Amino acid sequence: MGSTRRRPLRITYLIGSLDVGGAERQLVRLANALDPERFEPSIVTMLASGPLEQDVRPGIPVSHLSLRTLGQRRRPGQRGWFVQGFKLLHRLFRHLRSERTDILHAYLPAAYVLGALTGWVARIPVIVAGRRGLTSYHVYDERRWRALARLANRIVAVHLCNSEAVRRFAIEREGLRPERTFVIPNGIDLPVEPAPPLEPAWDAPVRAAMIANFSPYKGHDTVLNALQRVAAARPGRLKLVLFGDGKERRSAERLSGELALDGSVVFAGLVPDAAQFLPRFDFLVLASTQEGFPNAVMEAMASGVPQVATSVGGVLELVNDRVSGLLVPPSDPASMADALIWMIDHPHERRRMGEAGRARIGARFSTASMVSRTMDLYEALAAGGAVVDDAAG
Repeated sequence: MGSTRRRPLRITYLIGSLDVGGAERQLVRLANALDPERFEPSIVTMLASGPLEQDVRPGIPVSHLSLRTLGQRRRPGQRGWFVQGFKLLHRLFRHLRSERTDILHAYLPAAYVLGALTGWVARIPVIVAGRRGLTSYHVYDERRWRALARLANRIVAVHLCNSEAVRRFAIEREGLRPERTFVIPNGIDLPVEPAPPLEPAWDAPVRAAMIANFSPYKGHDTVLNALQRVAAARPGRLKLVLFGDGKERRSAERLSGELALDGSVVFAGLVPDAAQFLPRFDFLVLASTQEGFPNAVMEAMASGVPQVATSVGGVLELVNDRVSGLLVPPSDPASMADALIWMIDHPHERRRMGEAGRARIGARFSTASMVSRTMDLYEALAAGGAVVDDAAG
């Protein structure tokens, strides 16, 4: 779609931080690839920065509102968080007015709720909510926050979802109007650089990776209980490397010790570029009980690595069972163990699955496609024309 504007559209991206995470990577990937003749992107974080700021291309300004306690000790809806939110509103209002933003694109609930309210007061022409997961304002404790979230939903021009699962969830749980929701899947490039060598402690006859911060819904307990069964059935064959950190890590380490998994699992910690190691692994494990559109699965598929993944949310839009990976029910260690053993026992089938997944990513989920569709959406919204989601439904 061409543009007849005299100057590029000014796009302000708002997110909590640029810490390592799927939403953060997608934001940086999109901003970096926007056509500079059509768009002037900038990034605003509510907290301090994060390691992904170094990946932002030169020429894209990054600003930090520096509310250091926002979301670190409290989640949206708790009283201290609510007070901090009003401080953010004031700082964000001044920033948006000074930048003369055309489109505010806010990622994740805290950003798009506060961003919508501030953007409305600042008279930002278009506000886009980036919905990346299966989360609703209903989970928040504070009634005032839920009321603000409902108001924000009325202000947002388009709720941009990264999967059909996220879109359906938002419509069903929050009563969004379907014509104001839009789906553009995450995008990723096929890796071209050779993968770095693995750490010696990660090596084994069969190697599996799990890239997930330690949150309850990521299912680390399910994986560890499954791994105990695998270690008994195929002793010494499989090693699982857990990339990530978080408040549940100590609990997972204790469980690993109780299950005597010292030789079967490695806690690698937070590795910012963990995906670069994926081509050296035989398969990826995802055990979540909910997922919007998991970047770890996309990264594995792009690297030609098959997956053992739970059949939840947007996973079903990515993984073809028995074609590019194996799907198992969530919270089911026995089924997970059976799938892990199958992967150990079928190296040739693993490779064929990996090749099928890589081909699927290249054909349907490229960065170029994601960026092109998003740029067209921005221009349609700025022009006030009708927006039709050709991928929805």
